[in-house]
Amino acid sequence: VQKILESWLGFPMLATFGWRPFGQGFEPWQPFTAFFLNGSVMRAFFDWLFLFFILPAVEPMFTQDRLRRFAISTYFGTIAIGFLMLLTGAVRNTGVWFGIEPFLAALLVIFGLSRPNATILLMFILPIKAAWVAWGSGLLCLLHLLDGRDLGSAMWLAGWISGYMWLRGGIAQGIKRPFLRWKQARVKKRLSTFDVIDGGKGWGNTPDGDDTVH
Repeated sequence: VQKILESWLGFPMLATFGWRPFGQGFEPWQPFTAFFLNGSVMRAFFDWLFLFFILPAVEPMFTQDRLRRFAISTYFGTIAIGFLMLLTGAVRNTGVWFGIEPFLAALLVIFGLSRPNATILLMFILPIKAAWVAWGSGLLCLLHLLDGRDLGSAMWLAGWISGYMWLRGGIAQGIKRPFLRWKQARVKKRLSTFDVIDGGKGWGNTPDGDDTVH
């Protein structure tokens, strides 16, 4: 449908529905529609080939309902992180982004960290642990962003982060967990100021003493 509208009817699909940064033709619907566009035929082929390669390995780990929630969470999480990178200046205000790559990055994280000891063939040749693939893909996404600083590289990293956060319980749990660790450390620090006195003979008002720990 996209190619028919672009090549045969002359409708500017990428200019209309691709995500453009602020001041470069940005429209409010673009972050939500950019995921459903493809680039060249070869780019679409490799994107969907990768999707059909990784999705069957991930699907048995989750119910259909949980996989659906993962897709929705990744969709909105990636958009939110992409906006954050734009607003903080991590991404230059240039270029246009579209495609399903953030979803692919999130799937790779989920597959690798859900089955960290599984062995897969990298490039169909080299055996490697799935966890190494997950963390290695995150490093590559980060390096891609540091090198390009465009919206496309930011969305790869945003997809990876969204998948990782979903796997760890979502944004709420991701924020709550370090807060609970900090609170626990604070309680331990306060408790360390108290002296512990073991009860025994000679303590209390009873002849045998008081066995309470003070």
